Amino acid sequence: MSSVARILEMAAGVCGRSGAGLAGLGDDELLELMAAYEVLGRAVSAQQVRLAGEVGVRSRTELGDEGLSRSQNFTTPVALVAKVTGASARACKARLDLGRKLRGAVLLGGGEGPAPFPVVARVLDEGVLGVEAATAIVGRCNELADRGCSADVVATAEETLVDQTIACRLSADETAKLAIHLREVLDPDGAEPRDEVLQMQRSLTIALAPDGMYRGKFALAPEQGGVWMSSIQALQSPRVAGPRFVDGDEYVIADGRTQAQKNADTVTELIARAAGADDMPRINGAIATVNVHMTLDDLENGRGVGWIDGIDQPVPASTVAQLRCSSPVAATLFGDKGEVLFHGKAKRLFTAAQNRALAARDGGCVWPSCDRPPSFCETHHANEWVSDDHPPGRTDIDNGVLLCHFHHSHLHKSPWKLTMHDGVPHLIPPRWVDTEQKPIPTTRRRTIQRPAA
Repeated sequence: MSSVARILEMAAGVCGRSGAGLAGLGDDELLELMAAYEVLGRAVSAQQVRLAGEVGVRSRTELGDEGLSRSQNFTTPVALVAKVTGASARACKARLDLGRKLRGAVLLGGGEGPAPFPVVARVLDEGVLGVEAATAIVGRCNELADRGCSADVVATAEETLVDQTIACRLSADETAKLAIHLREVLDPDGAEPRDEVLQMQRSLTIALAPDGMYRGKFALAPEQGGVWMSSIQALQSPRVAGPRFVDGDEYVIADGRTQAQKNADTVTELIARAAGADDMPRINGAIATVNVHMTLDDLENGRGVGWIDGIDQPVPASTVAQLRCSSPVAATLFGDKGEVLFHGKAKRLFTAAQNRALAARDGGCVWPSCDRPPSFCETHHANEWVSDDHPPGRTDIDNGVLLCHFHHSHLHKSPWKLTMHDGVPHLIPPRWVDTEQKPIPTTRRRTIQRPAA
């Protein structure tokens, strides 16, 4: 307890010099106070781990109903610790696991054997090493022991990791990386069996929830995670902070998506692009198709809902309009009495040649300052495509523009409008942005039409 008392005295001394409150602290004082409380927190966390570990030992299975947790009417020590501390079951399990690993084995006479990781235990109690770093070190050293490495090798690894963490002032994340690297150096043959375990754990489950959302969970092996992450990062290039433009008057349109929402949109974009690839499997000669059902009246008036085959939850008219621009959607239109009025439409999608021409003209997504190249874009009808009886929604170059998936969706759901003037896409802002609603040219065309001489 002397080390804890010393830490308390140090923290109290720092607090005494900052009586004006946090706002009144200088930069050096703020950092000093934060460091002091971190040391104090590590010492407290160490005792939490030690106490939880003792609860775990006293609740071990062989004690049966005489064990501490069962005698207190708890089925597991995790439940007991969670009840006493108010911490989450996850946090309590982590404390119990580390506490057990730091504690010596129970001897036949009831005593405690030598501590398996004395160096970690000592610096943890002193508040020098944090619980997260200790967990990483103990975990990797245990893996070495399980692989048959000698006690001397394990002890050397423990001491090396503790010394490096303290001497280099490593964060818990840096310690975890160092521990993995050292494990591979000391046991290079262990990578193969560890990978076999990871490969068996890979999974992906997706299920339709009652609210219409698809929910699931996944676990990826390292190489699969690498493919996912590199692909997601490539499509989420941070070359611009967000979609915005400052041309003439300053208008700013921020991307309000969370990172999780961006990830979902990016993976969907990747799958959609792959589904449309030339070498993808075909069903009756067609690529993967989304079947949407909607009444003709709702489609013409941009209201109501559409129904996607296999999904009970409807989608709004704006989503149907977005899908019909560029996705391989087979639209079935119904009359007021449910009769089929129309199924599909020829030449709804822009041809490959037309898309190449649009790529040359627009250079990518036409939304100002968006950096998506043509290959990542969908083709949008500037004047909406509805039916032959409702021009001017033609599938012609002078009526098509390139938009990335996010801005395509944004355009269909927002008050912004897109129209064509002299073959150039123009955005029309809503009145709350520009009372005159002055059209803003948006194309990234690389050729400039010279004025007549």
